[in-house]
Amino acid sequence: MTRARLVACLVLLGLASLRWPASIDARESNGTPAARAHFAEGEAAIKARDYKLAAAAFRKAIDADPDFVDAHQRFIETTKWDVMPMSRTSGVPQLQSLYERWAKQHPKRAVYRWALGFLTDDMAKSDAFLNEALKIDPTYARAHFLLARNADLRGDFEAQRRHLKAAVEISPDSPQYLMRYAQAHKTSDAARFRALALSVVEKFPNTPAACEALYHLADASSNPERRAILERIRSEYPADRFNYSPSAMSELYNDSTSPSEALSVAKDMVKWQPASKTWAQRAAHQEAMVRAEALIAERRFAEALDVLANTQRPSGPHGTTWVLAKAEAGAGAGKLDEAYTTLVESVAAAPDDRVQTALVKYGAALDKTSQQIDADVWRIRDAKATPAAPFQLASSTDGKPTQLADYRGRVVLLAFWFPG
Repeated sequence: MTRARLVACLVLLGLASLRWPASIDARESNGTPAARAHFAEGEAAIKARDYKLAAAAFRKAIDADPDFVDAHQRFIETTKWDVMPMSRTSGVPQLQSLYERWAKQHPKRAVYRWALGFLTDDMAKSDAFLNEALKIDPTYARAHFLLARNADLRGDFEAQRRHLKAAVEISPDSPQYLMRYAQAHKTSDAARFRALALSVVEKFPNTPAACEALYHLADASSNPERRAILERIRSEYPADRFNYSPSAMSELYNDSTSPSEALSVAKDMVKWQPASKTWAQRAAHQEAMVRAEALIAERRFAEALDVLANTQRPSGPHGTTWVLAKAEAGAGAGKLDEAYTTLVESVAAAPDDRVQTALVKYGAALDKTSQQIDADVWRIRDAKATPAAPFQLASSTDGKPTQLADYRGRVVLLAFWFPG
């Protein structure tokens, strides 16, 4: 081979190597600027609940960048919501046909095999499509991510963690993969979960994934650490910008030990979610309870009782605080019978240690024995009790028919489970 021909050959090989990454059109994409602009239009349409418009916007995003996997996922989801709003199944024939055609036209694009895996409810078929995507591109992290979801649904948690680990290693700059990898250790390895969740917060601060990580850390913690984490979410991740923050604020609200603390949380949520009727109502409840507490402290019991009588009982643990305050105000106002009735009705509906203690106290003040107090509680329960609807199901142990009537006179726990 002459020197000139050798140089020409090397130049061609160099050009080929430069073109090689572009020739494999299977890479997962985060979207070109044009595609992301259309994606933002689709997200805005989702908030407006215009799913047809959203699907059209996501389709434009796909046209602008065919490897933009988030656009494919949103296109599939919004098309389903538009075509089959009441269905929990994935079967939309036009989507299936479209992606089968695209997969055939573009055999080197992993995203279309991934989409077919995302479309089907059959996990075995889904796994097959996703493994095909990985054959096209072994670095296709989103395929590992969906394989992890399928493994989780099957209860194969070792495979779940293996696929999530692969996704993290392939895409170390993706917070969602690291967050899910952390979550996969929450029940099996608490220390590993904690370390991974904290790394999400450290590596991706001020992101939705960091807020989610803190939320799960709070859930796995006890006070005072739990309270500190929830307060951090409150100060650094406003509920009008971060999806997990409203749930965290509900936890913080429920954990608040005084009406003034709960009112402070409720006021923040009213500011962040001004259209929320729930938070507006919670703020009103707590304002009334703060006022009643002040009146009781001033021994203005009748006024406190009027405030509480005109306030709906709050939900959750604050309902207990309301009941105790109403009983204290009633007793202070000389209405001991009314205070006792308030406590009896509360215990009959939902037993609570604090209310039970107060019930015994006020019952004793009325010269009632413990047997009489119990009888008063059960009188209310029996008066409100209604027979459960009869039903028959196959036994989970031997498959034989079992009916509710077989357990008459016994305590029965009904557990409803949905694997989805």
